[in-house]
Amino acid sequence: MGAPRLIYINWRCKECHGWDYLGRDGAYASGKHATGIPGIQGAAGADADKIVSMLKADEHGFGDLLSDQDFMDLANFVGKGQVDMNPYIDRASKAPQGDASKGEVYFNTICANCHGKDGKMPEDMKPFGAQMGNPWEVMHKILNGQPGEDMPALRALDHQIIADIMSHMATLHKE
Repeated sequence: MGAPRLIYINWRCKECHGWDYLGRDGAYASGKHATGIPGIQGAAGADADKIVSMLKADEHGFGDLLSDQDFMDLANFVGKGQVDMNPYIDRASKAPQGDASKGEVYFNTICANCHGKDGKMPEDMKPFGAQMGNPWEVMHKILNGQPGEDMPALRALDHQIIADIMSHMATLHKE
């Protein structure tokens, strides 16, 4: 019968490893996403080919669902792209550890053209204030963009600037 497949209907990495990349030791330690699966931080710095081998193993169940380039992109993220979010997000309160007034200036310069100064754009997106319930997801998407959308990866930004932007976002409308 083989090893159980851990694949979910949407088979997104965050379903098991969390937006904070810490799996059972992070934000997904409990709640509806809790799986007991470790995070990916142990693979930070690992060789991409070794990570690809792990991803292609039966335990992940990706099989032929990803192209070779997809596997390499994912391996490069796991090995070189993870960010320790703990200095920028308080785990207990989920509050970004930034300066909201500085963040407002950055937001209005970088983000408002697409998202509006009130953070309510595009219309089919939850307002930013409502998104701050999962600040790790927000930080991940600021850093890496949003697949299938116009949201670019903003990896060039200093992580503290991202925390400042998120602190401002937390002040915006929740409805």
